[in-house]
Amino acid sequence: MSRPPRILLPHTVVLLTSRVEQGLPFVRTPLMERILWSALAVAQNLYPVKVISFVIMGNHIHLIVLVEDPELVESFMERFKCETSHAINRLMGRRQVTVWCEGYHSPAILTESDLIEKIAYVYANPTRAHLAESISTYQGVSSWGMLTSGQGTKQVKRVRRPMIDPLPKGRLSAQQQGQLAWSVEQRSKETLEFTLTPDAWQVAFPKSLTSQALNQRVLERLQEIEIEMTEIRRAKGIRIPSAHEVISQPIDMPYAPITFGRRMWCICSDIPRRIAFISLVRYLRAQARNVRINWLRGDYSEPFPVGLFPPCQPILANLLPAFVRNSLAPV
Repeated sequence: MSRPPRILLPHTVVLLTSRVEQGLPFVRTPLMERILWSALAVAQNLYPVKVISFVIMGNHIHLIVLVEDPELVESFMERFKCETSHAINRLMGRRQVTVWCEGYHSPAILTESDLIEKIAYVYANPTRAHLAESISTYQGVSSWGMLTSGQGTKQVKRVRRPMIDPLPKGRLSAQQQGQLAWSVEQRSKETLEFTLTPDAWQVAFPKSLTSQALNQRVLERLQEIEIEMTEIRRAKGIRIPSAHEVISQPIDMPYAPITFGRRMWCICSDIPRRIAFISLVRYLRAQARNVRINWLRGDYSEPFPVGLFPPCQPILANLLPAFVRNSLAPV
């Protein structure tokens, strides 16, 4: 079964998820923390997407964002993945190795109850993976600290590619990890700002709960999940890794994912609303097919439907100047 095409409709809230092809490259070290924050800030400064919440795990990222301009969301994800891919390859001393799986999953969240569930789901990821007892003790990169402190912006040092050297072989101590992060930070002369907009969902749900009420329900649901995971760990004898084990995990640890999320156009517990949304998507896809047929006939008068991503148009002319073409022509 083919996966659903990407749909990003303006004024909707979407859950963005992308996974690396293999391994657990996003180790929770001070250096990786700086690299990931830098990648997020670079992507957002170039393509200002409103981020509601996010968590970065060892091999994937979850973000909940507001779609204002679909092209911005697309470019934001491409830039974040590009920045992190180059950083991972430089740390591992390799070139042009694919890090991320192609594309990303982006279902729209259509109801307030589903929004509450998905924000809690994002923040509960470390607990579900038995990496931390709570999101508040998770050592990886997430927006939780900004959310709970009321910090809307975060100053981030820009980590450029030449600043990143291949990691030494073997496991590194906490002191060595700290020295690597300090060295990169000292070499960085540029500061960027990352902005978290946890209330941006109000654009998509203008008649919803107040921000305070929604956050309270998210917190309650998150606590329920964390209590449930604590009971599971106790029953199965699962141990949370220590801080030393976390920071000393090698970046090249082999790992192949065994579970994959179901691809959907939307996340909606309201069945009539879900049916209506899917009908809208099918209507837009039918429009897109007609536009593409007209394009193939040379008629570009009709634009592609907003929220869908058109294929590249065929090249109808050679843009090279005549003298360049003549100079490249065989004698």
